[in-house]
Amino acid sequence: MNGVLAIARCDLQRLLQDRSGLIWTFLMPVVFAAFFGLAFTGGSDPTTARAYLTVVDEDQGPLARRLVTALEAGQLELNVVAPDQRPAKPVRTLVIPAGFSRRVLAGETVTLRLEKEPETNEPAALVAQARIVGAIARLLADLVAASTAGDGTLSPEALERLDAGDDLVRVEARYAGRVQRVPSGFRHSLPGNAVMFVMLIALTHGAGSLAGERRNGTLRRLATAPLSRAEILGGKLAGRLGIALVQITFFVLTALAARAFFGFDVGDDPLGLWLVLAVYALTVAPLGLLFGGLIRDPDHAANAGALTTLGMAGLGGCWWPIEVVPEAMQRLALLLPTGWAMRALHQVVAFGNGLAAAVPSLLVLAAFAALFAAVAVRTLRLT
Repeated sequence: MNGVLAIARCDLQRLLQDRSGLIWTFLMPVVFAAFFGLAFTGGSDPTTARAYLTVVDEDQGPLARRLVTALEAGQLELNVVAPDQRPAKPVRTLVIPAGFSRRVLAGETVTLRLEKEPETNEPAALVAQARIVGAIARLLADLVAASTAGDGTLSPEALERLDAGDDLVRVEARYAGRVQRVPSGFRHSLPGNAVMFVMLIALTHGAGSLAGERRNGTLRRLATAPLSRAEILGGKLAGRLGIALVQITFFVLTALAARAFFGFDVGDDPLGLWLVLAVYALTVAPLGLLFGGLIRDPDHAANAGALTTLGMAGLGGCWWPIEVVPEAMQRLALLLPTGWAMRALHQVVAFGNGLAAAVPSLLVLAAFAALFAAVAVRTLRLT
């Protein structure tokens, strides 16, 4: 056991002395996760979705103000401007025409105009339209209530009297039951980049350093030491696993710091995140031995590892949620350890179902680990 730990410690120290290796192990995963997490942050829940809307109030009357108030309560990023302050190129604009309040109180039909840029985001435009319809419905309901209260006179004063009381009916929008949303923002970026970079280090630094030891005779000299073949292979495997666990621990601690200081949504189960990634590390560590044992040239081994990582990351759902790709691609992801790792991490991080929901995926990852370890042990030659 002492020999296993000594070999593993030596491999870890070699990484810590490699400046490029340190950057790709610790810095780049954080940079990638932060960039794509911020770039794709946005709720996929239509009950809480927000959209930008510019309101040009040409009326400046009491009913226009009530309509704007209703829009402000409708989860819109609202920008209310006067006619002479209209932006040059707003994304979408609602125009309240002059005379709106007077004409509505007189019982006349009034048309509100919603203007959109041709390249506007269509889902956001639909959200804005739904919020506008809701605000108009609220205004109409107030008008009906005001006309039936008191002396039946419809006036701004009658509307103001309505505000003194509580709403008789309130609408609460929520899902009927439990919903599984498509992961987005940090809840996808964090697991995706963790899975990709843990494999990348195992298949580049891990495979390349092992191939270099085969070529320069380090493994051959180890074989002459008072160590069994199992101890040597166990030490090499433990070294790659140790590197992955240190990398995972740093990544999770950084995510917790980002949540504490910047409010990033990185999930509610950091321990579950760490445990899933630890099982995944057991899966990819033997792959580093396998690549280093099959390819003798260190550069070729590292290049093959990088290409393999990128392919498995893309097909396994690290770059985009696997839920958005065709069903055939989703089935293909289940042939890869990255696909099962993302499946488990989504259960823990994105969907909040807890570690128990990830157990089937973890068992599959354990089977991959056993398979890769068996093949690596059979293919790696010390002499």
